[in-house]
Amino acid sequence: MISAIFGGMPVLLLAASLYWALRRRPGQRPPGTLSMSAFLACFAVAFSAYAPAIRALEDSISLDFSRLVSNSATLSAAAAVSSVLLFLNHPAPEARRRLRVRLRLLALAVSTMAVAFALTPSSLVWSAAEAHGSLDEAPTSLHLYSLAYISYLAYTVFDCLTQTWTRARTAPRASQRLGLRTTAVGCLFALAYTAYKAVNALAAVFGWEAIPGKERCTSLFTPANCALSVTAPAIGVLLITLGLTIPAAVWPVTRHLQRRWELRSLAELEPLWRDLTTAMPELVLDPDTGVSEPDFLLQRRVIEINDAVLTLRPYRSLAIQQAATHAVERNQLAGTTDGDAVIEAAVLSAALQAMVNDDCPEVEQAPQAPGTAARAGDLRAETAWLRSVARAYVASDIVRTAVQHRSIPATANG
Repeated sequence: MISAIFGGMPVLLLAASLYWALRRRPGQRPPGTLSMSAFLACFAVAFSAYAPAIRALEDSISLDFSRLVSNSATLSAAAAVSSVLLFLNHPAPEARRRLRVRLRLLALAVSTMAVAFALTPSSLVWSAAEAHGSLDEAPTSLHLYSLAYISYLAYTVFDCLTQTWTRARTAPRASQRLGLRTTAVGCLFALAYTAYKAVNALAAVFGWEAIPGKERCTSLFTPANCALSVTAPAIGVLLITLGLTIPAAVWPVTRHLQRRWELRSLAELEPLWRDLTTAMPELVLDPDTGVSEPDFLLQRRVIEINDAVLTLRPYRSLAIQQAATHAVERNQLAGTTDGDAVIEAAVLSAALQAMVNDDCPEVEQAPQAPGTAARAGDLRAETAWLRSVARAYVASDIVRTAVQHRSIPATANG
């Protein structure tokens, strides 16, 4: 199980890194894109060191060299996560300025670790000490190694946690908020890992091991130290990776669904919009030949239909509204959105016919449709309402009867 997890994850992370780096995008590459690619690549290297085959290859160079590679890659990945969030939270020049400070600290931490590892005799490195049960006799160089590693990792994880939580409260899209909060939870797991390392490192200075762990991990939870030394960072990496990629993965799907909804809305509004603007062409906004996106066209259609509704206000018949209301009640649609839409469509249809025939304005005008004030300024809610009205305008027998007879006979149905 361990081999499957730590053998397959580096491949997935590396593929994701290449996707971020090489994916074609319209216009300039967004700031922070390369940081995201570097983050995924570094975690791929860090996780590969847990795969038995790769670990054996690296350790053939020097005993426990795989740990130095994994730890260095982990710190680099943490710095890359911080970089991604810096570009999310600050303008590019300010993000680059702040990033330079973090990269200098990263270089200092990795250099310290490398020097400390090189100065440690192979007979005293971690694996040798574990084999002889003498972790409490680790040399000063390994304590220095641990101090550099834990200090920088804790700094970057806490930095990422604060930046993530701050950004999550102001992110404009739901997918961004979900992704950033998922990243924050991943940072908590990473903090648990750094706390474990810090406690054990501090305890080693005084000659004892706070959380024993002399055996290789056989599962995600055994021996006991594996939950903190392996599982916690693995879950942290998984959640951080998911959190930072969710917005990028969800956005194309969300945009596709939004575009499909816009196109369907335009198609359903077309009959009502066409009849209204044919009778009142002056309400059609000036065409913008340079813009043909569905969201832009839909917004124009909604504005033009609402302008037509306001223009028809003097012809809104209270008698038509009351008769349509009775017909809707007989069809058991009273109080529903569909029922209200049928009533409004009947009133608009009769009002349009009255204006086209140059009839006199109504003495008693029908009031506005329910919820008009609540929908003000909400394009999606207003579009959904007008779609219901447009469907009733095309298909409802009540609406057709209103146009033909200017009243709703008792036998009419919706």
